[in-house]
Formats: sequence, C-alpha cells, structure tokens
Amino acid sequence: MDVKAFILSAGFGTRLKPITEKIPKPLIPILGKPLLERIIKNLNKAEIFEIALNVHHLSEKIINFLEEASFKGKIQIFYEKEILGTGGGLKNAEAFLKEAPFLVHNGDIFIDFDLKILIKTHLEKRPLATLIVLDNPEENKLFLDEEGNLIGVEGYFEPKSYFKKAGFAGIALYEPEFLNFLDKGFSSVVSSWIKAIKAGYLIKTLPLSGFWFDCGNPEGYFKAIKTYLKKLGETAYFHPEAKTDDLDFQGFLSIETETSFERGSFLRNVVVIAEKKRIFGSYEGGILFEERFIPVKGALKREKEEVGSGGSDRKFFRLFNGLILMKDLAASDDFERTYKYGLFLKEKGLNVPEIKGADFEKKEILFEDLGDVSLYTWLKAKKDSEKILQMYKRVLEEMIKLHTLKVDKPESLRIFDFEHFRWETRYFQEKFLEFFCEMKVKKELEAEFDELARICDSFPKNLIHRDFQSQNVMIKGERPYLIDYQGMRIGPPGYDLSSLLWDPYYQLKKPFRENLLKFYIERRKLAEPCFEEKSFIESLSFLRVQRHLQALAAYVNLSFFKGKRYFLKFILPCLSYLEEEVKVVGFPYLRETVFEAKEKLLKKGFYEEIEEFS
Repeated sequence: MDVKAFILSAGFGTRLKPITEKIPKPLIPILGKPLLERIIKNLNKAEIFEIALNVHHLSEKIINFLEEASFKGKIQIFYEKEILGTGGGLKNAEAFLKEAPFLVHNGDIFIDFDLKILIKTHLEKRPLATLIVLDNPEENKLFLDEEGNLIGVEGYFEPKSYFKKAGFAGIALYEPEFLNFLDKGFSSVVSSWIKAIKAGYLIKTLPLSGFWFDCGNPEGYFKAIKTYLKKLGETAYFHPEAKTDDLDFQGFLSIETETSFERGSFLRNVVVIAEKKRIFGSYEGGILFEERFIPVKGALKREKEEVGSGGSDRKFFRLFNGLILMKDLAASDDFERTYKYGLFLKEKGLNVPEIKGADFEKKEILFEDLGDVSLYTWLKAKKDSEKILQMYKRVLEEMIKLHTLKVDKPESLRIFDFEHFRWETRYFQEKFLEFFCEMKVKKELEAEFDELARICDSFPKNLIHRDFQSQNVMIKGERPYLIDYQGMRIGPPGYDLSSLLWDPYYQLKKPFRENLLKFYIERRKLAEPCFEEKSFIESLSFLRVQRHLQALAAYVNLSFFKGKRYFLKFILPCLSYLEEEVKVVGFPYLRETVFEAKEKLLKKGFYEEIEEFS
C-alpha cells in the first residue's frame, strides 16, 4: 500500500539559537548534507515518494533549498502564515494526507532506523496510529500498557495504572481517519492522541532500534554528528572548500562550512558552522557558530577518552597527561610484539610512538600521545598537491629506513613466505569469494593462487611493516610516525609500497604515484647501493594483486565478523585496483573471478548498500 509522508518543518528552533536565527532547523548540516535531505532520502529508502512539509520560520531558505536539490518539484510545500503547531500543521495539509496512511516525521530528528519496519508493523494491524518510542529518561511522558498501547500522556491525561513510560521519537504513522481528531488553527498532535484513545481508538507503539537524536538542541545536534562520524569509521569531516592547513586539532571534528583558519588555531571535539569566515583561536567541546562558541555539556572527557576507529582488536584511550593507553583484547602474541618491536624501532631511529611503560599481566602499554591525525585523516582536508607530495615523500623516507634496517637476528622475526602468501589468498577465498560473493572456487583458481604465492615468495626480502597504509601513519607537527607495526616481518618490500601507493583508503593520482615510486627507488639506492631495482619493479605487479586480495578479505571480515560495517566502503576502490591489476599478471581464472565478483555485487545491490558510508 502507498504511504505518504509529512515533515514538520515550520518551527522557530528556539532551543538551537543562535544557529536557527540564520539557518532553519531542518537545514542544519550533518557531515555536509542538510538534515532535511537526510530525512527525505530515508523516506525514499522506505519507498515513500509522496512527501509534503510545512514552512514558516525562514521559509524562503527551505523553499530555495528544495528548488535547488535533486528532488526539485517532488516535495509539496504548505506555507503557514502563522505557526500552527504539530496538530494544526497536519490539519492544514488534510487535502494531501486524507487519501492514504501517512508518516509524520519531525524536521529535527536524525535516526538510523529502517522506516519500512514501521510501515510493516502498522499495516499488519492497522491501528489509528503507530508511534515510534524510545527510553529517554528526560522525555518519558507516554504511558503504555503491557501490549505497548498508548493509554495516556503526562500533562494531558494520566491513567491510574500503567505498565511503563516511554519517550516519543518524533515519528509516527497514521491512518487518514486520525485527521478527524485534529483541530484547525494552532494545536498539538498530543491532544488529538488523547481524544482518539478516549473515543476507543487504538494507538500502538514501536520501540526504536538504532541511534536517535533530537537535533533541535545543541547537545543532541553535537552528539548526532559525533555518533554518525563514528558509524562511518571516521574521526573528522571537512567541507570540500574548508582551508585547514594552519589548523591543529584533536579528538573529533566536523567542519561543515567553507571556513578558513589562521595559524595557531586549535580545535578539539568541535562542530564548525562558519560560512566564509576566517577563524582564529582555541575551542574545545562545543559548536562554533560564526564568531560565537556554544559549549556542549559532556563534550569533553578529562579522565579517559577512547580514540581511534581502525580495524584493530586493541583499544586505545587518551589519558590527557600526554599518554595513550593501549589495551590488547586478543589472545595472541601481538602484545609482546608491539612492545618489543616498538622499543627496537625507536632505538633504530624510526618515527614510532615512544613507549612509556607496560603491564604484561593486564596487556597494557603506555605510549606518547601522537594526537588524532592519521595520514588518512590529514588527506581528507583540502590540501595543495605539492604539500601532499612532500608529505608522502616524508612517509617514504620512514619506509626506506625500515626497509634498510639491519636486523641482528632475522630468525627471530616471522618470514613473509609462501605459506603466509597462501594464507592470505585462502583468507580472500573464504571471506570475500565464498562468504560475501557466494561464489564457489575452482581448482584452477587455487592453482593460480599457489603460483602467485610462489612468485611473491621468490623476490628479495627485507624488514617490512606488512600493513603500511594511510591509517597506520600518524601525522604530528608535519612528521609522519608509524603505528600498528606488530605484524612486521621479513618480506618483499614491494608489499609495503603497494599498500601505501595503491591504498584503497586514499587513491593517489597516477602521476603522483609514478613520482613517488621514482623517489622511493632513488632514495633506496642511496641508502643501499646493492638494491635490486629490476627485481623490485618486477615484483610490484604481483605484490599489488596479493595485497588487494588480502585487503578485500580483511574488509569483509571487519564488516561482518567484527561489527565494523564502515569498512564496506573500501571494497569498491580495492576491487577497482584489482580489476586493473589482473589484466597484467596473466592469471586467467583470477581475472575471470574478479569480474564475476564485481557483477555479483552489482546484482545484489551492494553499490546502493554502501552509499550511506561514502
């Protein structure tokens, strides 16, 4: 059955002043997109395409946005000369709403919830209304019976007994008959609920799953952005035109507008809305709106704050005394390797975080605090191409230090040999092909994996990081530092270079890559005159294939077995690399498999599934 939708968008946004003095509440930005756009797209995902909304406060800005957006002409607008409230606003749109069930969505609510669940639940029993509810201690004003039916509302009608109380999530689905209980002029929809239940009608509730935020106040808006960033596996968002070369920051950050920063500026846990403004100063724990700073309660933790969003089984906490505490949760030898390798690399002059102490029983290590800016995050902000090139060259200098390091007892390190290469391709087979793509693996492909492992194992080896990608390089004071080095092995150096220059996390342009490859070879020769350039160049084609097979398996494993779904967004760039690489290396069954996998993902709608993470 077709369902319509109505978005309540007329309010003054009093709780969100001074922001709403210039920006209507439904247009507040969340990672570069107005909240209203996110609401409409969520409705469209639930196959609701007949949508209307009401406007009053700063109505021209909402109307202009709708006229410029991709849904131009698809949204019906009801202008209110005077504010009509939640009930009056719906009554004013009765001609639009009276022919089908309609979903009402407050214009300041941001959710991670499939609205199809609400529609399905409602249509199964067809009560007069189904309200989405949640446990919200400050707003638990709905009285419910044991079956989840609404029997009263605090301040309107309070029953003598009830099963529990809940908060209204600002989203509900109504039958057209509900319009008969609405009054013309200013009114609240809550009064109409009471009228309906007193008249014997059934209003049911549906508990919310997923996150929910009321963005109509600074605390809710701030938490919504922080939570959504975390869901995407990010710590920072930068408007494409924001100028942040002179900005230092820590914690989480969202620069929502084309803002520039003067040298010496510092932000920690801040949302910035300052269109075309030049900012100078230090701000922590709140919303910077133009020249005004709005502190947000609870935005700063002073004792311990979890940091990082990578794929590790370890947890990291900032202690605010210049130290980071690492807690290893896995039952493996990686803890001891992290400690031992960290001391070794620091002693040999590599840029790694200094180890300040360790507790082997608790599996805890104290590191110096390098901040929150990985190379991956650093690259997200708009940068001059020459500045990017110079940073990568500094990173490559650290790589060359590692690759030319003389190891007194190489037998004490694990070897990246045939068996480990073959482990990686079995990992790819199990996680990516069989589990994710639901493909059966041919024996001929396994034979090609054997041959690939043999070839990769045949190239000269030295000390390598093994996971040398942009999330494992931290930037502090324009200097790169290597982290997550516990997987260090004796292996072919082209594996590290492939990991960095053909990194799915950040795709370098071909001229950049060629420039950096040339830089690596020249510097490597200076550091090690006996370096075998020809063999190294030959190895790259095979090691890139090997690396990307491993990465695809890791992204699936992290997404589906470790609960970090945001890693799905890296599958397509990785698959794109692999698609080009298999045309070169001469493995026909692997080439056929890669193209078949891509078609499978296309047919199963994977491209649309990952859109929310992009």
